[in-house]
Amino acid sequence: MKFTKTELFFGLSVPDGTKVTAQQFQAFSDTVIAKSFSEGSTIFDAKGQWLGNNGVLVSEDTKVVMVLNKMTPETSRKIDEIREKYKKYFKQEAVLRIDAKVKGAF
Repeated sequence: MKFTKTELFFGLSVPDGTKVTAQQFQAFSDTVIAKSFSEGSTIFDAKGQWLGNNGVLVSEDTKVVMVLNKMTPETSRKIDEIREKYKKYFKQEAVLRIDAKVKGAF
């Protein structure tokens, strides 16, 4: 079957020097991510780095959410809502989104 694989990269460092805790991320996942990806998703830990808007290289723990979906305008909107909510709740500059066409089978 043809799908779109969407990966979202959620940095866990907060600008005030604190970290998004495992409990906070789990609550976000349960209340926001799971509602949009009701058919399932995979979440794994990663280490990331990127150049912030202030020109400082940030290295941080990251959560990656991967989901296979039948991309529609509604699905894309829901994905962007997840990204915007995370940025707002945890004061993030960005949440990376990658979409790729893939073939898969269950």
